[in-house]
Parts: sequence; C-alpha cells; structure tokens
Amino acid sequence: MSTRSRCALALSLVTFALLPVASPAQAPDPESLVQEFVRAWNVHDTDALGRLFTQDMEWITVNGTWEKGGARIQAEMKEAHETYFKNTTLKALRTSVRRLQPDVAVIHYVWELTGRIDSQGRTRGPSNGIVTAVLVRQEDGWRIAAAQNTYTRRADKPVRSARADERRRRD
Repeated sequence: MSTRSRCALALSLVTFALLPVASPAQAPDPESLVQEFVRAWNVHDTDALGRLFTQDMEWITVNGTWEKGGARIQAEMKEAHETYFKNTTLKALRTSVRRLQPDVAVIHYVWELTGRIDSQGRTRGPSNGIVTAVLVRQEDGWRIAAAQNTYTRRADKPVRSARADERRRRD
C-alpha cells in the first residue's frame, strides 16, 4: 500500500477519536464507542482501536481507498501511528447517532486532526472531516462494521456541493 493510501486510511480513521477508552464490553451505547475511539487514537493505542472493529469491517478512506478486514485496517493504523500520525491529536467536534435497530446504529462524526507529519518531516496544519459509520452491537460491545471518511473545508462547516451553493443563490 502506498504512503498516500496509508495516510488516507489513517486520516479516515482519525475520524473517530478524543474521548475516554473503556473496554468494548463497557460501551453501553454507540456514543461510547466514539469516545473510546478518540481516546485510543490520542494515546496511539492501535490494539484498542482494533478491538473497536468488526472482523469484516470495511472502510472508505478520504481518498476513496476501500479497505476490508478489521485486522488489516488495524495493522495499517499501527504503521501510521508509528510514523506520520505519531504526534496527532483527534478531536470529536460533533456526533450524531441514529439507531436503526436495537443492535445497529449510524453515526456521523465531525472531526479535527492536528499534528500529522508530512513526507518531509514537517507538521501539517489541521485536517477536518466527517465520518459516516455503521455500528453493530456484538456480544462484547459496539463495533464499527463499515465507515466512510470525507474531508471537509472546515471542521464546523462540512463541504457543500456546487449545486447546493447554486440553489441557495437562486432561492
């Protein structure tokens, strides 16, 4: 996998981090999983991150790479957190949860990531995005089954399409 793809994967997964990590069995609701992800990200505990993924998790990165398999995604995260994400801090700025079934929820998560290192070893400015994820409750807690990460221009204003902007001007 290329460095760009790894970076995209890691940035995508950034999407879930900054709150306290408990064991997945202690995640009584989907919001707790988001909190666990953020905390694990910020202490760079990729084993804890991996425990939040289903075995068959699928992830679409901010660059459109389609990753499959919780263990593979966790391994990519480990490599990223040993290199360009080793000094990152993830913030959860806004989270929305919609329960579709008692054991299935959709989360939208607005994030900001700081401290990423570029290929020349320089610290990059903040990155912003939003993740949409499907969470499932398993016997030992809530897990991420599928997710897609998307960059936004600013953490507080998700990217709008040019068509949406044009409609607003007409109205």
